[in-house]
Amino acid sequence: MRRLALVVGLAVLLGGCGSAAETAKNPQPSDSRPRVRQVNVGDAVVLTGVDDANGNGTLRMAVKVKNVVATAVGRGAFEKPRKGERFAAVRFVFKNMGATPYHDSPTFGAKVIDSAGHGYDPTVATVSAGPAFPRVMSLVRGQVRSGYIVFAVPRAAKIVSVQYALNAGYAPELGEWRVPPRAPARTPPTPRVG
Repeated sequence: MRRLALVVGLAVLLGGCGSAAETAKNPQPSDSRPRVRQVNVGDAVVLTGVDDANGNGTLRMAVKVKNVVATAVGRGAFEKPRKGERFAAVRFVFKNMGATPYHDSPTFGAKVIDSAGHGYDPTVATVSAGPAFPRVMSLVRGQVRSGYIVFAVPRAAKIVSVQYALNAGYAPELGEWRVPPRAPARTPPTPRVG
């Protein structure tokens, strides 16, 4: 009987919890594909979404991928990727371009894509490359905020693009930044003798 009460209590507790998308009042996923806006790293793109705070209005955010750190170092002693993985960090810059205030987690909605087409969602980690975003970020018209979003990717993965959509990735527009190939490491010339 005690076990049954525990199971029923747990079911009631979890039954009242919504998904992250429902909690943030984000639109539900649809069958239609988002409109993709492709640019290069360093370029900004204006993306739209719905007002996360109260459902009224349209968000207009200029989003820029400033740089991609292919191999980032965890900031703390316990912030290390799992075996066979590495951290990659992407520096985003957000600017609210519209009248509707932005109040959401900037981390959800970001993704990196490797050369094999696999996508990787953010992980919870801070890196020495720079500051992370707060869990929830608020921006009114004209405000700008910059920070890093961290991803755990396989060591051999070659990141070829970064994607971002407002509303935890459910907005109708998707920004996609092409990551330039890394230049091969140069070996210094061998000094001549004689």
